[in-house]
Amino acid sequence: MEQLNQLNTEIEAILNKLNQIPAEDESTDELVSYLQELVGKRQVLLNSVFEHATAANAAELQQQLQMTQSFEAKAVMIKEHRQALLHVGRKNKRQLNVYKTIDSNR
Repeated sequence: MEQLNQLNTEIEAILNKLNQIPAEDESTDELVSYLQELVGKRQVLLNSVFEHATAANAAELQQQLQMTQSFEAKAVMIKEHRQALLHVGRKNKRQLNVYKTIDSNR
């Protein structure tokens, strides 16, 4: 269980870091890859820890489910925010190209 708690803490830290750094930061890709690796490890660990779960494990299972839902909500929020930033960036680039075209025609 200690290993699972450590993974949860690490996943939380990566999500927080992704939420704080700019989308164009080069370390973003590495962080996302690392996050995927950690989530995979967490899934394997959850499967092994709760493979033979009993009613006594219900509270722990519920806590891990809530943690999973929290991670998912944060990841979706980060993804949507970054997609919005990319959209704005593309829109600004198109506008800049229009101005360049207008300026070159003068």
